[in-house]
Amino acid sequence: MEDRQESAIAAYDLAVRKRYRSRGGWMLETNTGLKLLREYETISGHFAVENEIKDFLVQQGFTQVDQVIPNREGMLVTELESGEKYVLYQWFAGEECNLKEINCLMAAGENLGKLHKMLSDYHRKQEEPQEKTEQQEERWELVDQFQKHNRELKRVNGYLKNKKRKNEFEIYAINCFKDYYEKACEAAERLENCAFYKQIQEGDGEVCHGDYNYHNLVMTRSGVATTGFEKSGTGIQLLDLTYFMRKTLEKNGWRREAGEAVLKGYQKENPLTEEQLEFVYIVLLYPEKYWKLMNHYYNKKKSWLSAKSLEKLKDVRSLEKNRENFLRLKLK
Repeated sequence: MEDRQESAIAAYDLAVRKRYRSRGGWMLETNTGLKLLREYETISGHFAVENEIKDFLVQQGFTQVDQVIPNREGMLVTELESGEKYVLYQWFAGEECNLKEINCLMAAGENLGKLHKMLSDYHRKQEEPQEKTEQQEERWELVDQFQKHNRELKRVNGYLKNKKRKNEFEIYAINCFKDYYEKACEAAERLENCAFYKQIQEGDGEVCHGDYNYHNLVMTRSGVATTGFEKSGTGIQLLDLTYFMRKTLEKNGWRREAGEAVLKGYQKENPLTEEQLEFVYIVLLYPEKYWKLMNHYYNKKKSWLSAKSLEKLKDVRSLEKNRENFLRLKLK
C-alpha cells in the first residue's frame, strides 16, 4: 500500500514531511502545505462536474475549497502502472466547525451565503443545464418526498396500533404520532402552496453544495474552508441552509441563539425574501427526526429494538417545545 502511495506522490512536485490516515485517504504535510491523497475509486462519479464548480469558485475569489491539484503532466487523476488511480486535493490547517460556538456558526452561515451567491452566477453562465442525479431529483421533488414520508408514517402507525403486544418504544411512538403527523401534513400542504417553491420548480434549478455540514467546513486562520463537493449539483440552494440549520439546532437542543447565528450570518451575504424565509420555515417544520426513527423501526427487525432507540425518541420528544418555539419566534 505504501509503495503505491509513494508512486502516486512521486507524480507531483512536492516533498512529504509527514503522512497519516484521514478523511478517507492520506493527509500529507508537505513543503507546500496540507494535501489529501485519495484513491479514485472512493470518489463520486461526477468528478468532472464538482471540479468545474470548484474551479469557477476559485476564479471568483472563493479560494478556500478542496481543489484538485494536477500532477506534473497536468492530469487531475494519477494512474499507476498497476492500474490504481489517485487524486490529490488541496487541504487546510484547522479544526472542523464547532456547532457549539456561536462565532463558528455565524462564520459558517456567512460562508454559505457567499457560496450560494457565487454559485448562482455559475448556474446562469451554463449553456446547458446539468443532468440531475437520482439524489438531486429527490431534493428537487420535495413535495413528493414529504408526501411519501407521510404515507410511511401512517403505515407504521397502523402497524403499531394493530400489534397486540407492544413494547415501551411502540407505546411511546403511538402516543406522539398525532402531533408529529399533523405537523408533517401541514408542512406538505404548505410546501405545495409555497410561492418560492413554485418559482424554483418552474426554473432550471440552482447549483448547491449538496452536503454542507460541519465535517466539510475547516475553520482556518484566514476564514472558512469549504470541502466535500461530491454531492454538488442542481437542486434548491436553501436546502443546503435548512440542512445545516437542522443539524446545528439538533446539536444545540433547538436553542434559539444557535439557529439565529447561522441565519444571521447567511443573510449578511445573501439576504432572504419573506417567501424564502417561509420555505425555510416549512422545511424545518417537517418532523424529520421522528420520521427517521419510525422508518428505521419499520424497516429493521421490529421484534428487537435497542434501548438507544427509545432514548432517541424520548430525546426528540423532550425537545419538541424548543423546536416549536424556535419556529414560531424566529421564522413563522
